Amino acid sequence: MTLDAPRAARSWKQHLVNFVTALSLAVLIWIWAELKSDPNRVDTFPQPIPLQVRNQPEGLMLVNALPSGVLVTLRAPESVWEQHLRPDQIEAWIDLQGLGVGTHTVPVHVAVHARPVQLVTYRPDQVTVVLSRLVQRTMAVHVKVVGEPAVGYEAQRPQTWPYEVTVRGPEEAVQRVQRVEARIDIQGVRETVRQQVTLQALDAQGLPVPQVQIEPASVLVTVPVERLGGFRDVVVRVVLEGQPAAGYRITNVAVHPPVVTVFAQDPTLVQDLSFVETEPIVLDNATESLERLVPLRLPEGVSVIGDDRVRVDIQIEPLETSITLNLPVEGVGLAPGLQATIAPPTVDVLLSGPIPVLENMDPRGSVRVVVDLTGLDVGTYTLEPRVEVVPEAVQVVSVLPVTVEVTIEPQPPMTATPAATPTP
Repeated sequence: MTLDAPRAARSWKQHLVNFVTALSLAVLIWIWAELKSDPNRVDTFPQPIPLQVRNQPEGLMLVNALPSGVLVTLRAPESVWEQHLRPDQIEAWIDLQGLGVGTHTVPVHVAVHARPVQLVTYRPDQVTVVLSRLVQRTMAVHVKVVGEPAVGYEAQRPQTWPYEVTVRGPEEAVQRVQRVEARIDIQGVRETVRQQVTLQALDAQGLPVPQVQIEPASVLVTVPVERLGGFRDVVVRVVLEGQPAAGYRITNVAVHPPVVTVFAQDPTLVQDLSFVETEPIVLDNATESLERLVPLRLPEGVSVIGDDRVRVDIQIEPLETSITLNLPVEGVGLAPGLQATIAPPTVDVLLSGPIPVLENMDPRGSVRVVVDLTGLDVGTYTLEPRVEVVPEAVQVVSVLPVTVEVTIEPQPPMTATPAATPTP
């Protein structure tokens, strides 16, 4: 029996509906199974996404601070979160194309380049930007000299290279700049100062102006320093008389200050003067270091700027020598019932120290060589002897031999002495 055309069409449509329904149900079941095994998680990305600026108009400058980053909330399967989404898979930016000078509110755009990750929300979703015209000015460098040169010296007019620089930045900030300053310190100097100095842009109140750039950022500043007539710097020469005690020597002589400034109304009195001497310091039989405040011997008509005395430190130390002693090695800490044999029984000890101390030292009473036998039982041991020195100024240089051999044995039993038999 043959079906007519309308009935066949209805049958075909019914089969198609059933097929689509079954397919949709299968897809839903598959999605449900996938979600059950790897559920979605909505969470905030652990670090802010840097905010980029795109299409900044030429000749304009962004002058306000933007947020450091954008916080992004995402939806993704748990397995994707566990694989650690990377920051470079997310972008955040603002577009400044077509904007002019002034204040604008612009939207924040975010794009996620990872699948199957969905963007849920982010903040901020808009920001305020302030655009200003980018301008520049050519300005002379002003040198601020701090401090004064040493007495007897005079600073001349400072010079800079280059003497002009370019100040660039937002129009409002550049207009606030009143001077470009190089600050240099010449306190106590005795010669011309040449120094590369970083520049600062300052306003009318002398405060730094932010948001501007100075090109070049530093200049070479030269401050000529010249000596005044009648003044001269001379070194101090210490005069010593006598000698330290026998067995002692001078190891150092220091004078403070080592250079003084002298002055004379007649400049010819100091033009050939290169040093001044101290009053004599007597050292007869000195055995320890000295510190003295000593006047200076000055030519007639010459004076010192400041104190006419200097502090002199004289370091005196005993002469060093060395001696070699052959000393017995003693065992200490041996347990009762044991005896020790030490080989070799003596060692050579090289000592160094001040001559007076070594000459007056009693070697047998001041130096002792021992080996520690505490806790040792019967047997043969190789031990390193220890040198005990009483005088603190004496040091042990070496011990030869470095080690000794110690043999520990039980003490032999004591033998009784037979009693005398009376004669009949």
